[in-house]
Amino acid sequence: MTGLFSGETRLAMTYRNQWKTVSTPFTTSTVACDFQVLNDRIDQDVFGIGIMGMVDQSNNQGLKANFIGLSAAYNKNIDKEGRQKIGVGFQTSFVTKKADYSRFTFSRQFTPFGFNPSASNGEPLAGFSLNYLDFAAGLLYSGMNVDEVQWYLGGSYYHINRPNEAISTEENRLRPRLSVHSGFNFPTNELGRLYLSGLYMNSMITEELVFGSVYESMIPGAEYENSLYVGAYYRPKDAIIPYVGYGTTKFQIGFSYDINISSLNTATQSRGGFEVSVQMNMSQNDELRKIPKCYNKF
Repeated sequence: MTGLFSGETRLAMTYRNQWKTVSTPFTTSTVACDFQVLNDRIDQDVFGIGIMGMVDQSNNQGLKANFIGLSAAYNKNIDKEGRQKIGVGFQTSFVTKKADYSRFTFSRQFTPFGFNPSASNGEPLAGFSLNYLDFAAGLLYSGMNVDEVQWYLGGSYYHINRPNEAISTEENRLRPRLSVHSGFNFPTNELGRLYLSGLYMNSMITEELVFGSVYESMIPGAEYENSLYVGAYYRPKDAIIPYVGYGTTKFQIGFSYDINISSLNTATQSRGGFEVSVQMNMSQNDELRKIPKCYNKF
């Protein structure tokens, strides 16, 4: 989906904070920018290039991971009207991970006299650090009809090169991760649109499914195009995720919150994770922002 939007340049940011009631919060922050190139040479096709950075901290900030990725995607028009496209994309990421054992709690630090944080944890090292390259690729089919009904179906395959995360002489290679995502949206009236979407991921040792819908309602009488968004997603046996947002042709902000419904809710008090997302269309040409290119917001 790199570059597949209405406009020329897009900036997106997210911040997530979770498990605050259980431990020191796990936090994840991302920032990404993608843009279209060669628009004057490839007619209805879309060629996009992007860069993404992510910082993830967990386990009392004892485990930190940083990612910076470069991606490129080409979506080829497959009909005369330019309404259906098939795309292929690639991503290369540089990953650094670091663990600080002094921030962890080990069973041997629990003594007959209680917990002793100064007791030896029994580990021969104070922690570890890793650096490696990671590769991914994906396919996407997207389309829209004359009634502005839009859809997409795609899949991505991560850890193609199976990078080694071993902290000793033994190998500990990452299992490949498969991601399948799909979306469908359609206008309900002159001011409303319904978005349906889902995501499935499988890393061969665990899997996750999320699906839901968001309703967009344009604000009548506004000087510029303004919309309100409300909806919810569901992660089976884990969480219900309500979502609210506000957007214009240049800017969109959204808020979501995981309401935990699994057996962990006794400890979490049903509190999961808060997430805020911001997206900005930085194109200078106002007309380009209005031209849909099989683009789905959700």
